Amino acid sequence: MSINASQSEKMILHIPITQVLPGMITARDIYSRNDQLILVKGTKLLPNMIAKIMFYAIDSIYVYKAEEDVNSESSYYDRVKRSEDFKNFKKTYDDVIVEIKDSVNQLLRYSNQVPEQQLLHKVEKIIKTSKNRFHLFEMIYCIHEFDDLTFIHSINVALICHVFGEWLQMPPQEVKILTICGLLHDIGKLVIPKEILNKPGPLSKEEYEIVKDHPEQGYLLLLNHKMDERIRLAALQHHERYDGKGYPLCKYGNEINPFSMIVAIADVYDAMTSKRVYRGAICPFDVLKLFEEEGKQQYDVKYLIPLIQKIAEIYINHTVKLNNNQKGEIILLNKNCLSRPVIKVGNEFIDLSKHNDLRIEAVI
Repeated sequence: MSINASQSEKMILHIPITQVLPGMITARDIYSRNDQLILVKGTKLLPNMIAKIMFYAIDSIYVYKAEEDVNSESSYYDRVKRSEDFKNFKKTYDDVIVEIKDSVNQLLRYSNQVPEQQLLHKVEKIIKTSKNRFHLFEMIYCIHEFDDLTFIHSINVALICHVFGEWLQMPPQEVKILTICGLLHDIGKLVIPKEILNKPGPLSKEEYEIVKDHPEQGYLLLLNHKMDERIRLAALQHHERYDGKGYPLCKYGNEINPFSMIVAIADVYDAMTSKRVYRGAICPFDVLKLFEEEGKQQYDVKYLIPLIQKIAEIYINHTVKLNNNQKGEIILLNKNCLSRPVIKVGNEFIDLSKHNDLRIEAVI
């Protein structure tokens, strides 16, 4: 796409990643925080590209505004949201948000002990509304009609951590602790000024540093409360990465607590699949692709691989649309390439691992 130089200056927008839409065009090269080139200037953004930017925790980019290119076709998730199952799930979810918000605020103001059983009971109320763990994941994916507010994100991460713990065959008591780790991982954001945390435009460098301080703030908030140490560490370490390129302490490999690593995977999965006010949720297969291709450096593979395999299994027998507009059913996963399964299209079987030009665009 060619853009007139005089027009381009007027068209450049510097916006937070939450407001980026498919169809916008990058106005500058995009680099990770470690100076790795992610996308070049002039790239027309597709949903999988937006997922990649989010994967690297880039908070804002420069774009040329373009016409929205979002597929408005009714999807599988639209049908799920119209179901009685989802309506019941959402009612319980909405009630629990209020209850947990009250409990956490009281914890910060008055208590010196985390009411773990009370918090767990509230999370389990949501879990009991689902038929099974795969069904729960579908419900969580559909609940993303809200913008990513701290409490909503924290409840989602708690639910995902609960499922992850069961998938990893942890003892029940360990699953409970991991669930609380997920619920309280972002508690440090509660002391960040709301005008910064909820700022509609891009953050300044100084504002970003304040937000980036939330892991240490969370650890300090929990320091004087009686609890399992892993809960405090999850608050402190959920932005650390296995390759040592996370923050706030640049922990490396096994220096990161296992529960913190699992919370980190759940945290980024929820962030990337969340539906925003400005755009739809990103296709889960684009997220799986990022975890497969680039997550193995950032996350401990002994947790990452079994978890993304389970996520992929959710979509067996689901109908999907490919980027060439063909529609078919997922019938088989490729163990070494989970984001590229075998699709039955009519009487034809398409192994996406052998067709690099094809990808799953949406679950329908």
